[in-house]
Amino acid sequence: RYSKALFKIASNESSEQKIYNEVNNLLEIIKSDKKFIKIFSSPLLSSKSQLKLIDNIFSNIDKKKLNVSKNILAFFKVLANNGRLNILLSSLYSFKFLVKSMRKEVNVNIITATPVSEENLKKIQNILSKKTDKKINIISNIDINIIGGIILQSGSNLIDASIRNKILKLNNIKKGVN
Repeated sequence: RYSKALFKIASNESSEQKIYNEVNNLLEIIKSDKKFIKIFSSPLLSSKSQLKLIDNIFSNIDKKKLNVSKNILAFFKVLANNGRLNILLSSLYSFKFLVKSMRKEVNVNIITATPVSEENLKKIQNILSKKTDKKINIISNIDINIIGGIILQSGSNLIDASIRNKILKLNNIKKGVN
């Protein structure tokens, strides 16, 4: 609900993309230093302490602190005031998901045993784009353990057309017969 509130504020001000970029930058900063994650997820901090923590780290005016927009600072303060800094990361990721959904954007992971050419990736991207009426962002990975074939994953949807999967299915059928 916190990320939805931030999204609503961004929509009202037509600043979704600006806040989306800011959230991306913040996630990079937070992920780069494990201390942030430890501090924000600490169950020992009271809401008053969490509010002080936000005031000490972030600012929209003071250049000595991490500079954030007034909307992001207010978002952090609401989380801290409610003692919910432990959900900061998930809220930021959820906000990113809401913006991508609004823009009709979908990330698709493609796993193959060998590298796929850019031309073939573009073809796959175009096919999926036409089928879903959404902009497809392809993330290509290589896993030699799948032996051959392809695995497509988007969110909780998975299409496993790998040789490893077919071998596992055959082994399970064989076990069932014995």
